[in-house]
Amino acid sequence: MVDLASAETSARPVPKSPVQVVNTAWEPGERNVKPLARSELLNVLLHRWDTGGEVALHHHTDGDATWVVLGGEVTFYGADDEVLARAGRNEAVLVPRNTMYSFLNTSDEPLIMFRVSAKVGGISSQDDRVYHKRAGQGAD
Repeated sequence: MVDLASAETSARPVPKSPVQVVNTAWEPGERNVKPLARSELLNVLLHRWDTGGEVALHHHTDGDATWVVLGGEVTFYGADDEVLARAGRNEAVLVPRNTMYSFLNTSDEPLIMFRVSAKVGGISSQDDRVYHKRAGQGAD
């Protein structure tokens, strides 16, 4: 156990980003993806898809992501259209970087989910997505 009375004091840490409170309400007319918060390493997005999803096969080179489903059901597909994961309300899916995927809303209700991603190289304005053609569409 550390004796706090005799412990050395060090300089106060300096936060890399401010503490943030964000509005997660979906406003009529907003696009499918709503940026919520960003720090040096994390990015938080809110997705809402009445139908469809991110249908272009792609991977991210610099970040792992966790998708937390609040409503509906999502199905993630891999390079050969195999099902990587299916998740419903109160479930989450971890997609490690360099995993080729796409996803669809596979329920009759709106798909609502958070995407929380951690970036190895830190947050930048550069898009780290790499798009791929599906099997039968020709070479990448």
